[in-house]
Amino acid sequence: MKRIFLTLARFTLAAWIGAAALFVVTSIAEQRSPAFGSDVKNVLAALRFPSYYAFGFVLVGLGLVSGMIGIDRSHDGRRWWALVGSLVLVLLLMSIDYFTIYSPLYAIVTDPSGVRDARFLQLHRWSEQINTVDFTLCVIAAITVCWPEKRLPNP
Repeated sequence: MKRIFLTLARFTLAAWIGAAALFVVTSIAEQRSPAFGSDVKNVLAALRFPSYYAFGFVLVGLGLVSGMIGIDRSHDGRRWWALVGSLVLVLLLMSIDYFTIYSPLYAIVTDPSGVRDARFLQLHRWSEQINTVDFTLCVIAAITVCWPEKRLPNP
């Protein structure tokens, strides 16, 4: 049964890393594209970000729970703590990002005036920074959960 949970942890963390990377690449391409006006760019951001956070919380949360079950803590305690510590921090940072950075950004991009002032730029910089840390911690967690298991010596 532990192997099923370990596989689920590996799958969900790899899925989130891929989804987050794709999200960033397509978002940057849309924002830099001359094909879209600022109104369309704002709508695209407003449509995409709620799904980003929903998928992130679900996949990272599943990765955390299944990794906690799938890794034998008594046999491989450091690996278990590295996974749990990094993913708890990821979820904490995602929560901080969602409530203190994303929510005000969402209000700005959905404001009919469409004005992107200094506050928008600061929030956007913070969002980039916190998401870079989040992504890095997720990669660390994925490497941790994908690393080959320790083998006990044969008696």
